[in-house]
Amino acid sequence: MPDIHKHLTINAPPDWVWAALTDPTTMSIWMQSNTVAVDLKTGGSYSIFNGQVTGKFIHINPYSLLEYSWRQENWQPNWEDSLVRWELHAEGKSTRLYLIHTRLPNTLERDSHDGGWDMYWLAPMKDWLENG
Repeated sequence: MPDIHKHLTINAPPDWVWAALTDPTTMSIWMQSNTVAVDLKTGGSYSIFNGQVTGKFIHINPYSLLEYSWRQENWQPNWEDSLVRWELHAEGKSTRLYLIHTRLPNTLERDSHDGGWDMYWLAPMKDWLENG
């Protein structure tokens, strides 16, 4: 099954984009959610979207690389966690952002997440970073 690959340029510096991906206060603002929890350390956990998505941090390289497991609350117990990887690259005053989401359990989940990343994460985060 193909992985999800997304890329976009955000008119904000990498440290702002990093905060939008990792800082629970910043995430709560652009996600419009009071239920964001982040323990940003290797092996630390996170919970977003009212606890519907949880996981653990695997690789953390501030301002350039973030990788963590991703598990939907409604997934079957025998499904393994998927893997989300963010790569950030400075381009002048902007940030080139790459998202790779792998190990999704089936085509239905892959297709659902493909659209979900655009609608629920990338578009609102980009809008908030660029327009406040």
